Amino acid sequence: MTSFIKVGKFYELYHMDAVIGVQELGLAFMRGDFAHSGFPEIAFGRYSESLVQKGYKVGRVEQTETPQMMDARCKQMATPTRHDKVVRREICSIVTKGTRTPSFSEGVESESDSAFLLAIKEKAGDTANESIYGVCFIDTSIGQFHLGQFDDDRQSSRLRTLLAHYPPAHLLYERHNLSPRTMQILKRMLGCCLQDALSPSESCDLS
Repeated sequence: MTSFIKVGKFYELYHMDAVIGVQELGLAFMRGDFAHSGFPEIAFGRYSESLVQKGYKVGRVEQTETPQMMDARCKQMATPTRHDKVVRREICSIVTKGTRTPSFSEGVESESDSAFLLAIKEKAGDTANESIYGVCFIDTSIGQFHLGQFDDDRQSSRLRTLLAHYPPAHLLYERHNLSPRTMQILKRMLGCCLQDALSPSESCDLS
């Protein structure tokens, strides 16, 4: 994941993230003892969308307190360390093809095709080699989701049909929940290696 870290009115990238910013976004390295690049906050939408389209995940790290709040916090400590004397920041969002929400205010044009985020769960059916699937498709660009459950045959015909009609851009599934047969279907139809573990679930960006 590439992190855009808010510093005043800018987003800044450090170390390997800075290298990605220079190579993929055309940013320039800033002066300093380590790799460092950045851009004005108004350009967040344009730069994050560019990286997402290239297959990256983008973390948006925002300041959760002002310098004045930091000073007040440190004054309440007996012996504040140099780590305490830093404005607190937190990851406020992670943007992928399946979770991005295009905004005209950030200068991002929405695509004509929907980019679905698919969450899937599987359990054994009543007979051997049959499965019951629970699925949720979410299109975050328009705030629409579809939730459902269905029984499937040993060829997983209904799952295959669903994936053919609504190919997801991002997939979430519970760790060790999917059967080998279902994993094979997902790999074959979506062209995805299904890695990048995010405990307690697995996450795969299908870009």
